[in-house]
Amino acid sequence: MIGYGKRVLVVDDDENMRSVTAIVLEEVGFTVVLACDGLQALDEMQKRRFDAVVTDYDMPSMNGLDFLARSRISWPDTPVIIISGIECDTSDGATARGAFAWVQKPFDPCSLWKILSAAVQAKSESASELTTQAVGSFDT
Repeated sequence: MIGYGKRVLVVDDDENMRSVTAIVLEEVGFTVVLACDGLQALDEMQKRRFDAVVTDYDMPSMNGLDFLARSRISWPDTPVIIISGIECDTSDGATARGAFAWVQKPFDPCSLWKILSAAVQAKSESASELTTQAVGSFDT
């Protein structure tokens, strides 16, 4: 399974969209934790480690870009994928601010799986590279 052993936080103020996204990700083995807004998501991130976050862009009190900025402070290596039903294209701005990807709603489940798998893989490779560098520094 694509997501076996990987934990993903899904953030969306729309309960139906949260549930659909969770089902789509659980089908391929991701363990999913849900949050209804950016504040609850940050609270969940303090409680446990996530391999990636999938967040809605348009939410009350803290939109997806605001969440991204705040999450980068404490969890700079956790990939954040922003999904949006908004027609205007802010995807370039989102990736420039550190989002792994921008996905337009409605999304194709296979596309989301592929993007999320790439995000989790990139995080794993980055962590592995940092560990190798740290171990290598003790060899001198």
